[in-house]
Amino acid sequence: MQKYLLILVGLPRGGELTWSTIYKNVLKPLNADLAICTEKTIDKNLSLYRNAKYKWLFDGYDDWFDYYKENFDGDWKKVFELGKDTGLYNSGSVHFAIKDIIRKNHLDTIKKYDYFIYSRFDQFFIMNHPIFTGENIWIPEGENYTGICDRHAVVPSKYGEEYLNICNYLDTRLFNSSIPEYLNCETVYKMHLKDSNLLKVVKRFERFQFTTSKKNDFTRWRVAKYKLYFYKDVYLKYPNEFLDSVQTLINNKKIILLLTLRFRELINFAYLKSRILFGKVKRGKST
Repeated sequence: MQKYLLILVGLPRGGELTWSTIYKNVLKPLNADLAICTEKTIDKNLSLYRNAKYKWLFDGYDDWFDYYKENFDGDWKKVFELGKDTGLYNSGSVHFAIKDIIRKNHLDTIKKYDYFIYSRFDQFFIMNHPIFTGENIWIPEGENYTGICDRHAVVPSKYGEEYLNICNYLDTRLFNSSIPEYLNCETVYKMHLKDSNLLKVVKRFERFQFTTSKKNDFTRWRVAKYKLYFYKDVYLKYPNEFLDSVQTLINNKKIILLLTLRFRELINFAYLKSRILFGKVKRGKST
């Protein structure tokens, strides 16, 4: 079996119920080790902290632009100012800086593994993570927003330096490319992959995870508004992720799984689909 390292980055959002799906559906089937990369203020009593083989903790910033001022002197600020209304300015600046922190401090650890999975704390998995082989980068389908989904990727470790080097790209080379009208996290990510000659090795797989939040989780961008019924304090940030994930189970004829362990998700799926259908009918009558 290939050696996997799961790296969870950012703030520990989503809650213990979400994290239990990571342990069950990612770490266990892949026999993967866990690294967490987050601020030193993390609650040491969280299961994430106890289960992590590697704890890559850093001092956070009240203003993450200070990280860029300390480490870069090129175009980074101009880039982020182009995305003030897209999430790039306030959210992307943090996510990209964390990639740079990992690149500068933890590449030697990453290279001990065949693959690393770069993901987030708030991903809720409803089936076992696929085992990939070969030299491709695997990214879930959907959630591209004119770029490519940046919430989860399976990356051969030999690409670690290039994959994580997005800050140097936006600081020195982004303006060498044609700038899209809508510059967000996903478009910059895709542009960086192309510049690094990694986009050509990207393949997509059917989505089987979605982003969750507890009601009072801190967020710099999207606020979760859709409750996942029959779960305590679990909200959906992006309903289409959830619908696509359950649809993957349906497409792959995971009927027993849907009717047993994932029955609550099936009910929520039917509810959301009916709301969408009702909304279409209502709009059709009003025209």
